[in-house]
Amino acid sequence: MAGHAVKAGHAVKAGHAVGVGCGGGRSGRLPLPKVMTVAEVHARFGTEEACREHLRKIRWGEDLERFVCPGRRPNGKPCGHTKGWGLAKRGLIECGECHHQASVTAGTIFHRPRSPLWKWFWAMYQLSQDKKGVATLELAKQVRVCYQTAWTMLQKLREAMRTREQQQVLQGLVELDEGYVGGQAEDGTTGRGASHKTPVAVAVELRADGKPGRVAMQSIERPDAHGLRKFAESKIEKGATLKTDGWGAYVSVAKVGYKHKPIVTGDGKTAVRKFPWVHTFIGNLKRMILGTYHSVSPKHLDRYLAEFHYRGNRRWREENLFDRLIAAALGAKPITCRQLVTGGS
Repeated sequence: MAGHAVKAGHAVKAGHAVGVGCGGGRSGRLPLPKVMTVAEVHARFGTEEACREHLRKIRWGEDLERFVCPGRRPNGKPCGHTKGWGLAKRGLIECGECHHQASVTAGTIFHRPRSPLWKWFWAMYQLSQDKKGVATLELAKQVRVCYQTAWTMLQKLREAMRTREQQQVLQGLVELDEGYVGGQAEDGTTGRGASHKTPVAVAVELRADGKPGRVAMQSIERPDAHGLRKFAESKIEKGATLKTDGWGAYVSVAKVGYKHKPIVTGDGKTAVRKFPWVHTFIGNLKRMILGTYHSVSPKHLDRYLAEFHYRGNRRWREENLFDRLIAAALGAKPITCRQLVTGGS
């Protein structure tokens, strides 16, 4: 920052920012969240044992207080016993009842990992901390894997983000609009009727102070009443107030249990002014895709949308994003490379 240099070898203390006010006084200081540095990630999670231990603590608790045996009894019923002990061998937990040996990665996104866990941890750190995301080729170079392996790792983590985001339901006053992601048509057509682009429904929760709360995005087959209604019913709580433009499709959406606050905009500039937050999030999404990923296949788009609003919906808890993504990956079901390639889940 202008007028202030941080000496090499000295880090700014967590919780304090370099002063930016007049003369660098205290009035210009803002608290910063305690976010792990690159060096700290490498130091803490440089071995397979350290990674497995961290996964165990997040999944089952410091003292295995959340452990539930996934094994089966002789009659085929789940064991479900809650007592177990750790084994030195591969970080397994042995059930105290049926003696099933459970792996911390089994039944999760990390199920039977082909790459060392430290590479997964680095991918999660990158994906959770960088608002622009991380390109497949860049990750492949950083952890020295082939392009396909890096692509698979990132897509699995995005799937975990999508699984967790499916639990989000917006409430209260909600801006609702649709955007379009894709290439430029030769005739320059944009907005509704732009057949060369993928339509994306966007909803933004509005707080009492007018600032944005949580956001939800999802690709829709067609930008019509049916597609928008299906999106709203899955992402917005019934009884919420929808703030939309005057398009007739939104009138139909509101009839399935929502209050409606339509605003006739007339032109694009008025729409941006009347619906600032949906346009802000759509603009930021497009910059992420164009700047980092350049282009995204429609069949994979929803995972990139989930990545974008997963980070956005946790922007107030930046210091916890890394562990939150680990928890999301542990809570998501395994998905195969074939399912990823075909766009399944």
